[in-house]
Amino acid sequence: MSNDRTQETRHLHQVYEELTQAKDTYQTAIDEVNTTGKSVLEQFGGDTKLNFDSYSDNLETFAMMEMKNREIDQLNIQNATAAKQLEKVERLLKVPYFGKIDVTFLDDDSDRDVFYIGMNDFTNLEGESRIYDWRSPIASLFYNNVLGDSSYLVNKTEIPVTLNLKRQLIIEEDRLINFFDTSLAIQDDILLHSLEADSSQYMKDITTTIQQEQNEIIRDERHPLLLVNGIAGSGKTSAIMQRIAYLLYNHRTKITADDILLLSPNSTFIDYISQVLPNLGERNPLNLTLLQFLKFTFREKAPIESESAYFKRITAERVNAQQRVIQSQKFVDFIHSFEDASLIQQSLFKPILFKRKPIFSAELIFNLYQETPTSLSIRDRLSATKEKLSSLWNRYLIKQSKSKQMIDQMQDLTEAEQLRYFDTTFAEEDDEQLAEFALQRLQQKYRKVVDAITDFTWFDQWLLFEALYQNHQQDSYERVTAAYTADEVVMLLLIKDTFIEDLSNRQMAFILVDEVQDYTEAQILLLLKLFPQANFTLAGDENQAIFNTSISFIGLKDLLSASSRSVTSYQLLNSYRSSKEITQLFQTLVTNHEKLNIVSIRKDGEKPMFISCENQEAYLKTLSSLLDSLSSEEATVIITKTEMEAEELEQQLTTKQNTIKAQILSIDMAKGLEFDNVIIHDPSTLRYGTTEREKKILYTAISRGMKQVFLPYIGELSNLLKAK
Repeated sequence: MSNDRTQETRHLHQVYEELTQAKDTYQTAIDEVNTTGKSVLEQFGGDTKLNFDSYSDNLETFAMMEMKNREIDQLNIQNATAAKQLEKVERLLKVPYFGKIDVTFLDDDSDRDVFYIGMNDFTNLEGESRIYDWRSPIASLFYNNVLGDSSYLVNKTEIPVTLNLKRQLIIEEDRLINFFDTSLAIQDDILLHSLEADSSQYMKDITTTIQQEQNEIIRDERHPLLLVNGIAGSGKTSAIMQRIAYLLYNHRTKITADDILLLSPNSTFIDYISQVLPNLGERNPLNLTLLQFLKFTFREKAPIESESAYFKRITAERVNAQQRVIQSQKFVDFIHSFEDASLIQQSLFKPILFKRKPIFSAELIFNLYQETPTSLSIRDRLSATKEKLSSLWNRYLIKQSKSKQMIDQMQDLTEAEQLRYFDTTFAEEDDEQLAEFALQRLQQKYRKVVDAITDFTWFDQWLLFEALYQNHQQDSYERVTAAYTADEVVMLLLIKDTFIEDLSNRQMAFILVDEVQDYTEAQILLLLKLFPQANFTLAGDENQAIFNTSISFIGLKDLLSASSRSVTSYQLLNSYRSSKEITQLFQTLVTNHEKLNIVSIRKDGEKPMFISCENQEAYLKTLSSLLDSLSSEEATVIITKTEMEAEELEQQLTTKQNTIKAQILSIDMAKGLEFDNVIIHDPSTLRYGTTEREKKILYTAISRGMKQVFLPYIGELSNLLKAK
């Protein structure tokens, strides 16, 4: 055994023993707190008698209750702290650390130190730092830097160092499997070992194999807007997830997971990435699809299209002209700059009703609006109208509360009714007190009127949208579906923010968007408007822009730059997901004009298999044979062009065999996921033409594969794949 291996083994055993001791200590602390807490509660509920016989007894009883509550609170804090430490230690006991760096500090009398890098930090019971979190400043040397003179940042201060050694270790519990010294990138042996693992139901973290180009994205805090354009399988989503973990660690005193929003492409994908952050010891942030986010923000009772209808619409071959208009930056800019107050007519106002009876007529509300100063903006005038309505309604309720009818009603209430309505009883002789309770009763009864005033239900946003569209296009807007489309909701939110009330959220610190190439200009502008102080990370692949909502990365960068905030771009060209042969196939389908030099990191694998079938019957027989031949332990998917095709194929295969040994997903649901084996459903000339969109669909579908891709087709192979 080499001297280095002996030293590393000895160090590992020592650290592992300290972790085990810490685990026992934290578990004992939790058990003791639970025992003490149980004793306090028993004493609180048993021996202690609550005495409310007199004012003095009341004070003494409340003081005692407050003391016991504080004691329980302290025990809860102790329990939570110990539980968090125990969770961290238990995570480290599986893999204590994976990296080691030897550093000389150049500005500190040439001190030389060794740091071990792990999933989390660990300080032993004597207070000595034994493992450093991969997100700590010193750990950046492990991911980013070559041996020799270097530096890292701490609180924006540059620390000059010499990196003497960078070592990667493969460890399982207290066993050192192997280690490698490297001068530049993460060692291929370790990376390939990680990549060659079978796909799973959930995405895994990439902490031990983060590459330099990914690490730059994860740790970049200089630029408020990050735009990441990466080819399929380049680790875009993985970098986003690790970036969230890094931000939560680096800003742990200022933000929590509640201050981060992650927008994912579909609900299947949300489930796929759900375990990454919990496995790193972090809570998942709010993770929504764009459609879910719009519903969450819209907060109106009106129906919005379902996810199924949404994907059916955005995967359609053709898009009508008015949809293009409301997706555009041009129309958004028109809305933001519109100032013609003459557009606000009485027809845009609606009466406020209570039990179908008018409380305020549309004419009265419009007159109140007309009385507001014309020098104000439309939004300020509508806000002033809301204040006038609130004032009128409050005065009406106060007047009613003092009426003889309401006073008599209060006097007629039984004690049981008084308690039910007001949680107290009152004297029937005091008219002033009776009026106060009458006002409370009226406010309870008419709370929907107050809500209607507050929520601007008296102003018709949709009619304003139609008026603005007519003004912009010199043509009327024709609504196609009963439910609002996502594009229409985007417009209504922009209109509400511009003309009715401020919708901006200034608490959200970071917004991360995956598959950003699928967003419209209007959707991006809405996000920038709603979160004016948040930092954005937007990741995607323009070669996977398969929807009719897509935006080019050049257009996206121009859009972001117009917000007067610093934008930086990253391009990821290393393919970590697919084998070399699969990567070579989808590289031929790249549609952007630059010649991308895509590098496959995986070892050689099986060539994609093209299988010719004479007819439908032979095709289904081939599919069945393929599915039977593939290992049930590997994830297999059949990817179709549309949802309808997926449903039809599932029915056809079900008649052939009782159970289908694979998922069948339309391309919109397969985006972002990865599988050991991918079967492309009938890439024939009948199903795939030669358009750029069809090219992108095939690129996206083929690049889901890690190990093998099969392309069975009926008749003639699509021209997009010929000579491949």
